[in-house]
Amino acid sequence: MPVKSVTLKLSDTIYKRARRAAMLLNRSIEEVLESTLNTALPELEDAPAELAAEMAKLPELSDSQLWQVARRQMEVARETLLYDLLDAQAERSLTSEEVRQLEELRHQAGRIMVLKSQAYALLHQRGYPVPQP
Repeated sequence: MPVKSVTLKLSDTIYKRARRAAMLLNRSIEEVLESTLNTALPELEDAPAELAAEMAKLPELSDSQLWQVARRQMEVARETLLYDLLDAQAERSLTSEEVRQLEELRHQAGRIMVLKSQAYALLHQRGYPVPQP
């Protein structure tokens, strides 16, 4: 992949944080900043437009707002329905309405998972301990 060169003007505070992180990680400042940008600017080209827009806003959220996204859960009733439909699918053919519901629930669960994982990545980058998979 081709590499582009960019000159950044950083405040003393940001520079010191990047330098400290680089020292702790035994990496160059350039590597730390590239990794930080990679996390803050996730690949959005293949994501649906609505999800891409939500993901693009995550780096602008406060820490407490990111924690809210990271802890987001599917509603219990919808999650129960998702698992019920998956169990039913393993036993029989689903009706067209059940297939529609299952796809909608899978889409919602996937959206939540993607947003949570990006929120956790940003929180980790901000220095918070996050759960390990």
